[in-house]
Amino acid sequence: MGRKLKVGFIGCGSISRLYTDIYAGMTDLAQVVATADIAPQLARDRAAALSEAYTAEAARQRALAINARSDDDRAQARQLAADAAEAASNEIRSYDGHEALLRDPEVDAVVVLTTPPVRGVPVVAAAEAGKHVFTEGPMAKSVQEADEMLAAAAAAGVTYVSQCGGRYTRGLAHARRAIASGLMGPLAAAKLEINWYHQQTYYKGWHGTFDSEGGGAVFHHGRYVIEPFLYALGSEIVEVTAYSGPFLRDIEHDSYSLALVRYANGAVGIIQGSLLHHAHPKTEQARMEFVGQNASMVVVHEHLGWGGPTVLLETGRESVFQHTVSFGSSNTPGAASALDALVDEVRDLPPAPSQRDQSRLWASCVLEGRPLPVPQHVGRQHVELVRAIYKSASIGGPVQLPLDKDDPFYSFEGRLPARPAWMPRLPDA
Repeated sequence: MGRKLKVGFIGCGSISRLYTDIYAGMTDLAQVVATADIAPQLARDRAAALSEAYTAEAARQRALAINARSDDDRAQARQLAADAAEAASNEIRSYDGHEALLRDPEVDAVVVLTTPPVRGVPVVAAAEAGKHVFTEGPMAKSVQEADEMLAAAAAAGVTYVSQCGGRYTRGLAHARRAIASGLMGPLAAAKLEINWYHQQTYYKGWHGTFDSEGGGAVFHHGRYVIEPFLYALGSEIVEVTAYSGPFLRDIEHDSYSLALVRYANGAVGIIQGSLLHHAHPKTEQARMEFVGQNASMVVVHEHLGWGGPTVLLETGRESVFQHTVSFGSSNTPGAASALDALVDEVRDLPPAPSQRDQSRLWASCVLEGRPLPVPQHVGRQHVELVRAIYKSASIGGPVQLPLDKDDPFYSFEGRLPARPAWMPRLPDA
C-alpha cells in the first residue's frame, strides 16, 4: 500500500456529489481529508457524505471479495476494502472557505468544484500554497484568469489540470497523430459541429447568466468537444468571425454560436456550438472534420452516458467519452490504410475514459512526479476562442488573435451585447 494523495474539496455544491462517488472509488490512490465552502453547512454535509461513502465502499468491496471467482480478484477487492476502511476511519475536517483549508498541512492537493467564474482565486491561492490542483471545467472565465492560473502553477511547480474527459481517449490521440504525421498532407479545412439541446427550463439557478456561468454553448458546454478538437488540430486560431447569442432562449449568453475561423497553419473552418439541436437519427452529437491534400478525417465525439458501480448516486463514476475516427482518400492510394494503422501507436490508451479515469490520471501524475499527457494550454486556447467569439459577435466583425491584454475581452469585462432585434426569440419571451 503506497502513499495516498491527501485531497481537499473546495466548493461543495451539486457537482461535489459526483466527486464524492469518484473519490470513494479511488482510495488506493487518494483520500479526501478536508472540505471547504463559503456556506459552512455545505462543507460539513460533504465531509459527512464522504465518510459515509467510504464506509459504503468498504462494505461493497468486502462483498465483492466474498463473491470473487479468482484469488487475484479476491485479493484486489480485499485491498480496496482496506483502503476504503482506512479512509472512513479518518476525520474529514470542514472549513468555511478555501483560505482556511489551504493552511491545513495535511492537504497535498485540492479539487476545485466551484462554479466557473469563481475558480481562479482558489486555484491561484492553492498553487501559491504549494498544493496540486484539479478543477472542474471550463478552465477559467477569461484569458487573463487562465494566464494567472498557469503562471501560478508554473511558478510553484505544482501539477494543475482542468477537467475535460474527451482529451484522453484513444481516438483523439489517433486523430492528433494522423494530423501530426503529415500523411494527410497540408490541411485546407478543420470543422467542428456540436449539436446538443437544452430547453429553456434548464436555465435556472446559476445557469444562464454571465456572472454565474461565464458563457454558454461554446463555453460551459462546448469545452467538452472544443478542447479535444483544438488538441487534435495542433494549430493556433488567428482570426474569428462569429454570430453568438441567446437564440430562442431567454438567457444572457449564447445558446448558439457559429464562428468562421482561420488557423495559423493556413487552414480555415467553422466551429459551431449549439444547445438548440433536437435529437435526430441523422445528426451526430458532435463531429469533427479535417480535410487535407491526401486524405480527410472524420472524428465523431460521443458522450456515452453514465454507468459503473456507485455508493451514493445514480449518476455513477463512469461518465465516459469516446472518439470514433475514420479516413477517406480520393487521390492517394494507401493513405487511408496508413492513417488507420497509426492507432497501433496508441493502443495503450483507453478507448472511452471516464471521469474517474481522469481523476486517477491526475492523482497518479502527482504521486509519481510525471507530467500530464496533455498540456494545459489547450484549456487556455478554448477560453481565448470563446472570448474572441463573443467579441466578434459584439463588434460585428473579425477578431484577431491573440487578444491584447488591454482588450476587455481578454478580461471578463467584455460581454455579449443585449439580444439584437434580428435574433429569433421564444414566442412568449
